[in-house]
Amino acid sequence: MTAARHATWWLGAAGLLLAAGLLVAAQPRAVFALAARAHPPGIALALAFTCALAALRGARLRLLVGRDLRPADSVAVATAAQLAATVLPLRLGELALLPLLQAAGVPGTLRGLSVLVLARVLDVLSVLAWAIVAGGLAGGSPAAAALALLAFAAAIAAGAAIAARRLRALALRWRCRAGWRRRSLAQLLRARRELARVVRSPWRAAGVAALSLSLWVASWLVTWALVRAMGLPWSPLALLVGVVGAGIGSALPVNFVGSFGSQEAGWTAALAGIGVEPRAALAAGFACHLWSLGFNSVLGLAGAAWLAARQPGSSHRPFLAILRSLLTSGRAA
Repeated sequence: MTAARHATWWLGAAGLLLAAGLLVAAQPRAVFALAARAHPPGIALALAFTCALAALRGARLRLLVGRDLRPADSVAVATAAQLAATVLPLRLGELALLPLLQAAGVPGTLRGLSVLVLARVLDVLSVLAWAIVAGGLAGGSPAAAALALLAFAAAIAAGAAIAARRLRALALRWRCRAGWRRRSLAQLLRARRELARVVRSPWRAAGVAALSLSLWVASWLVTWALVRAMGLPWSPLALLVGVVGAGIGSALPVNFVGSFGSQEAGWTAALAGIGVEPRAALAAGFACHLWSLGFNSVLGLAGAAWLAARQPGSSHRPFLAILRSLLTSGRAA
């Protein structure tokens, strides 16, 4: 077993222990009671916002991939990929995007990996931008938040320029190398080409940026509807802070299944920082996560069924492709 695979399993085990410990601290009976007391109209509103979130994910994926991906298929791919990322362990579900794109008629493993990498980078940058906004609003200084956002945008531009120069130097050194260096260089160059294709059109680049930021707005609305349905008297600003904390927690590598544990840790730490009682925040975090899991399961299965129905000859071909991809990645890790 390689060192990377050892690290993956150790981090996964740490994530499992974190999730179990936090669930015990939140008291499972209190979590399920809180989730069960949610009013149906609020749950229906949260489901509607989740559908809007899925549509935004599909629209961004369509802009990232281009005309090879049909609009209806982009939403199906996004929902099925989200379900896989939610239920499969050790972040293997993220790789399901590759066979799902192929099932939707977008060939090329390297291209799928490039789209996946770009989407993850955009998600991280977006949650950091919203963290700046949430911090400024919570601190009572919108002007400081605006200045911090400008500085953040300047840092991104400078970082992109530095990375481009470093990549050219790396290409000169590694172009005659074999093994993982050559494969890594090919992937980096492919990712750069995909990014260059996106930013070649200012309208497409602006659309990708706007949709990436809008995804977190939709996540905040889902959370607001769920918290309201459960009768918790937390302000919209507090929930924005909590959603940003949950997003940062989900990005941590300490993860076993569906960001359970790390997401609740980030959510609770953020809410506790603005005065919400930690145990109440923790129970609400798990309850919202359970409802979101249910929503994503319904939409993800519907998306997978849509893609399967569009395959000539076999209705289960996409599912077999996902399984083959996960098994291959597991052996390679």
